[in-house]
Amino acid sequence: MMAVSARLAAQQPSADSLSLGEPVTFGGLTIWIVESKDKFHHTYLTLEEALQNHRAVIHENNSQRLWIENLSDTDLFIQSSDLIKGGQQDRMVESDLIISAHDTSHSLNVYCIEAGRSTKRGDEPVETFSSSEWMAPLAHTRLVARHELTGKLLTPNVGGMTAPDPEQLKLLESLGEIPRPFGVADAAQESIWNDVKVVQSGMTSALKDSVTRNQSPTSLELALDAKSVAERERQFEKKFAYTTHNNSVGFIYAIGGKIRGGDIYGSHQLFEAMRPKLVRAASAEAMIGGNSSPNSILTNEAVLDFIESARHGKSTSEHPNARTLIEAIRSDFSYDFTAYDMKYGRAKVHEEILANDIE
Repeated sequence: MMAVSARLAAQQPSADSLSLGEPVTFGGLTIWIVESKDKFHHTYLTLEEALQNHRAVIHENNSQRLWIENLSDTDLFIQSSDLIKGGQQDRMVESDLIISAHDTSHSLNVYCIEAGRSTKRGDEPVETFSSSEWMAPLAHTRLVARHELTGKLLTPNVGGMTAPDPEQLKLLESLGEIPRPFGVADAAQESIWNDVKVVQSGMTSALKDSVTRNQSPTSLELALDAKSVAERERQFEKKFAYTTHNNSVGFIYAIGGKIRGGDIYGSHQLFEAMRPKLVRAASAEAMIGGNSSPNSILTNEAVLDFIESARHGKSTSEHPNARTLIEAIRSDFSYDFTAYDMKYGRAKVHEEILANDIE
């Protein structure tokens, strides 16, 4: 595994080739823009853009595996933890996925983020999904979404004959003994439903306004669409309305002075397309965290060290489809998930780093 990790890591920009903009802080959230001159010049359509412009269709399949048609002339990039609104239940995407232009995939694995509904909601179509303006706002939810990969990293041997290591026990406790009112035995799914409740209660407390007064009180998507959330989000968006340049490829963020993670893309174009959604998610997480002020501003060197250390450790990989390779690395302090486009010689498309904190 380590040989695979070293080979793939060598194909993405090292921290030595990265630089950071000056940190910007608001409402307990601090963001550093990541810059790099090493970029992969290929255009991808994001899921948000594709659904908004009717250039892709996601079909309901009444299961945790949907199917999607890319109707455009452009390759489609779907990011892990993208939320999709509509169908019989709002869903969250499990893994990064690249869908070729004019191609169809029957392997869009998802989780439910709206417990209980299985019928039409208002004027929304029940057979398809209408939009993807959000991603999961909790780092824990994004980690659970990738639990198939993290499970491989946490298992110390093949065959499961050895007891879980301490980090695996911590993850299992995180997924753990959650009540099962809906009769589903999938621990990861139930953990995500629990995270939905955490977001809803955290938002309600922070904003002094219920975010569940809507057509479907169990929906994470509708809670994030609440008017009071939108009003607070606009304050964050105004503060973090960066004027970026061609070398901007991602950002790292911290809440209350503690790094939570970040996203680095293979191109400036893809980062710019994803940036509003990333800022919305990080801002929502900061709101839930109580808007606490940073204890201290981390140095740029410390943030670059965080990125570099994330790229070394135990590794595993999977192919969600023939076009996409996902490599996962667990270091002492973080998880690193990198998506490569196999059509272009393992070109790096997206790297997500999550702090090794699953409380």
